[in-house]
Amino acid sequence: MSVRTIRQYQFEEEQKLNKPPHFEITAIDVDIYCVANENEQSEYFKIYWIEDGYGEYQIDFKSFVVEKAGLFFLSPGQVLTIETEKVKSGFQISFDKEFYCVETHGKEIACNGVLFNNVHRASMIPLAKEDNTYFIDILQKMVGEIESPGPAHREMLETYLRMFLIGALRKWESLNIKPEVQEDESNRLAADFVALVEKHFTKIHSVGAYAEKLGISPKSLAKRLNVLGHKKPTEIIKDRIILQAKRDLRFSNKSVKEIAFDLGFEDPAYFTRYFKKTVEDSPLGYREKNH
Repeated sequence: MSVRTIRQYQFEEEQKLNKPPHFEITAIDVDIYCVANENEQSEYFKIYWIEDGYGEYQIDFKSFVVEKAGLFFLSPGQVLTIETEKVKSGFQISFDKEFYCVETHGKEIACNGVLFNNVHRASMIPLAKEDNTYFIDILQKMVGEIESPGPAHREMLETYLRMFLIGALRKWESLNIKPEVQEDESNRLAADFVALVEKHFTKIHSVGAYAEKLGISPKSLAKRLNVLGHKKPTEIIKDRIILQAKRDLRFSNKSVKEIAFDLGFEDPAYFTRYFKKTVEDSPLGYREKNH
């Protein structure tokens, strides 16, 4: 029988608030490889760092594999599904936007839309054994700060969290082709469009409304997204709607009618046709197979 140790370290605000900021580190060590996580829908921003292990996962139904070591990231609302997992040591860092807002601070280090808040791909970074040294050093500093808080306690934890994210981004950039300088403006436009869709997809379904918010014509928006290899704007909007519908059908007890209304459809029958055209199954059929 394996011996499993779980240690949790949580930030606590000196001044008690009705809803204090959330920041927590969970460390897992076992004698032999075993399942360390459970399927979940994330309430917080989460960083999963498998230091030693293997796992096959899905984030919002997109599959990826961690071999030996790796990082992956969840944003609030995203669903993590474990296909198979054998982890000997790993860590989870979770926080909310009250503790660290990736929409605001993320722009400073480019993690918003890359590590977090990107529903169009799973953010996973494979690590070599030597990469673990950088992250374990920062994590130990975080734990030490939580156990023995000093002046500017929260600011110090935020600094360590930022250092962790920067390290992850540098590794991500070393594994990916960087865009050419002349494409920077288009990349920003694409990121802004995706961010707007993420914010308004339950109410706004038309490309024209998003293009107006971006100060560009729908045709120009589609053209610039196409140059960067993105899907058509209509498909990005549709994919986000369908993703949320799948989440709700699999992980909630809402009726199809409730899901339709929550996603901005006044006619549940139209929503059913919209869903079936993309998924090739009715909402109820999909729920029966996957709930």
